Amino acid sequence: MLYLAAGNISFEGTWGAIKQADWWVIWPYLLAMAGQHFFRSLRWHFLLAPIHKVSLKKIFVVASVGFFAILALPLRMGEFVRPILIAEPPHLRVSQGLGTMAVERIFDGIFLSVTAFIVIASAQQRTEVPEWITATGWIALVLFLTALVVLVMALWQRDRAVSLCHAIFKIFSVRLADKAASLAHGIVDGFKVLPDFKRVFLFSTCTAGYWLLNIVALWFLAKGFHLDLTFSGALGFMSLLGIGIMVPAGPGFIGNYELFAEGALHIYIQPAILAKWGPAYIVTSHAVNALWYILLGLLAMMSPQVSFKGLWRASTEDQKDEDLEGAVATESETTGQ
Repeated sequence: MLYLAAGNISFEGTWGAIKQADWWVIWPYLLAMAGQHFFRSLRWHFLLAPIHKVSLKKIFVVASVGFFAILALPLRMGEFVRPILIAEPPHLRVSQGLGTMAVERIFDGIFLSVTAFIVIASAQQRTEVPEWITATGWIALVLFLTALVVLVMALWQRDRAVSLCHAIFKIFSVRLADKAASLAHGIVDGFKVLPDFKRVFLFSTCTAGYWLLNIVALWFLAKGFHLDLTFSGALGFMSLLGIGIMVPAGPGFIGNYELFAEGALHIYIQPAILAKWGPAYIVTSHAVNALWYILLGLLAMMSPQVSFKGLWRASTEDQKDEDLEGAVATESETTGQ
């Protein structure tokens, strides 16, 4: 992806453009980043509350480490760090934490894909949109709407969903089926917030605040690099970039960040201006974003709220609980038959 992005961008004079930028914009950018980090952490509180009450302090610290892990590990494997660190077996299991992650990603994905679809449809009336951008928008929209349907059906027909999971994996191994069914049971538990209108509203409000401040941050930074990016343009840029960094790739979103950022800016910025200021803007926004999460994550890792010594103990206790649930579920099925 980095190779593909480099093929469309002239990097000549990038360092010179960075030195000529108006760096005062970094302060409102960082302020917006702090706000979006707060909303991003707070919304997790509303997802966890129906399962087990966790202090906001611990949620903020664990979220900071988790966001850093998403950046640091390849293929978005860092997504597993938050559920593991927040787990408090038997009250809050890793699988339940994974369920809350699924809700987050599906809501984010639907917001981004619907916004991207609208942006692409609007842009096609006044400029040429790269075919791969259009295809990405369609794929994301179909994928996340399908995921939403699956999520709702799993919550509505929870027992059937768990039984179906058990039946599928039983073809290969009974023990594997028990583990898979227990995992599915916990993940569906993570969807508990959905029937609660009040908490869904609060979660959605925090989600809107999180993405709005992302737009504000990118919009302010564009001003420092002399890019005539309107607020609606920043919305379109953010939606396409957000879809791009959801793609599992290397650490730090290196490559997919640059490719999708360049493709999005191509829709809004004149080629001559994009060639001069675009690479500097993309490199700076990526670097500052990464440094923000790295520093915040490293600071959070020093908090007593994060215990890596107890990590293995917590995960093994969680596994024992899930094995017990799987055994009980299997026994119940056998008794019923």
